[in-house]
Amino acid sequence: MRIMLATAAAAALAVSVATSTAVFAQKKNTDAARGSRAEARESLNDSFNRCVSLAKERGFARSDIGGQTSPAKSFVIRCMQGKQR
Repeated sequence: MRIMLATAAAAALAVSVATSTAVFAQKKNTDAARGSRAEARESLNDSFNRCVSLAKERGFARSDIGGQTSPAKSFVIRCMQGKQR
């Protein structure tokens, strides 16, 4: 009877350790993914700002970018895609 209790306790401990390890691994990946998304967002904002500055240098106004089919918006989009120099 004692052996069965000891076996059950050992099994419960093993399950507990495995579960906590999996949760820790998921948490670690989530933090890394969150940091990666923040870095990508900053990079995207920087790219947008550089392209808007380039558009201004080429004669577009900041207010021109807002329209759906405006040439300035198309310019900024192409710039962010790397197709505008």
